[in-house]
Amino acid sequence: MKVLLFLAVVAVLEYRVDSAISCYACSSATTANCGDPFKPAGVMMQNCTSNACSKGVGEVSGVSVVSRACGTGTSDACTTASVLGISATTCICTTANCNGSSYVMASVVSTLVALMAAFYFR
Repeated sequence: MKVLLFLAVVAVLEYRVDSAISCYACSSATTANCGDPFKPAGVMMQNCTSNACSKGVGEVSGVSVVSRACGTGTSDACTTASVLGISATTCICTTANCNGSSYVMASVVSTLVALMAAFYFR
């Protein structure tokens, strides 16, 4: 019974819908609440034709700009690049409105829950 409960919890945490989702769409250059920390009040939501959201952070000369939008991808991941003193990090996530939170932590939390449960049930 404990194993079934564990599998149900992991399934709920990892559930993804392979259809279009909604994402936050903004830029901290024009919407102050779009930056970090994120404040959803007054930030536009967008119905995406893709199944992912994105959050990008660019920095040049100590000034950073955050952008949030629809994205493309099949799994949660971040990439960082730096060219000529300009650095950029782009993260993709695959659940609705995930680009408004620390969505990378959601994957870490579900992984930790799975590890703790595996240790408990062994």
